[in-house]
Amino acid sequence: MRELIRHTIRNTVFGVEDGLISTLGALTGIAAGTQSGAIVAISGLVIVSVESLSMAAGAYLSSKASKDFLDQILREEAETIERDPEGERQEIREMYSARGFKEAEIAIIERRLMSDKTLLLEDMAHKELGIVPDRHESPATSAVAMGLAYVVGGAIPVIPYLILPIATAMKASIVFTTLALFGLGAAKGKLVRGSWMRSGLEMLTIGGVACALGYLVGVAAAGIR
Repeated sequence: MRELIRHTIRNTVFGVEDGLISTLGALTGIAAGTQSGAIVAISGLVIVSVESLSMAAGAYLSSKASKDFLDQILREEAETIERDPEGERQEIREMYSARGFKEAEIAIIERRLMSDKTLLLEDMAHKELGIVPDRHESPATSAVAMGLAYVVGGAIPVIPYLILPIATAMKASIVFTTLALFGLGAAKGKLVRGSWMRSGLEMLTIGGVACALGYLVGVAAAGIR
């Protein structure tokens, strides 16, 4: 359960952050370049729709690829245990000796692990390979968390363009997104028991750079027309 929560939080923060920053940067540039509220609104809806699906698909595929890779490593380790138990016995001795266990302690651990192949696989996977069996990230959960988070983040810079004139909407979009970025960063800082102010300002700075770049690109594109 703890692993599921950790992965969900990671995907949610990533999705909301990317939705806020990428959508704000794109819409600010489009607004500066076209000065058309209708074009910006339509573009925003398309961006959020397409990107949320793309992010969800990417999260699913990357998580599944990681899970398949780790499962393959575990299968290979299980085969090694079946094929060369004495080699595994020696690895246990070396591994626990390197960690400072005494010979008598190692003998007890060795007997216990060698008498239970499931326990042996779990221990070798964790200690030798750095893998915790049965705690892989769920591809479906990752996809849902990422997709929904992107929609939530992306909606914030889009909504002003749906209800306000272009000039007012641009300012409102930047302000609301800025506040959301700072709030997200501050919440992340509190969650990890760090400085909420520093975390909020860090996220705000990243968003500000994206917005500025989007605006400059939009202005440059408008000059080319």
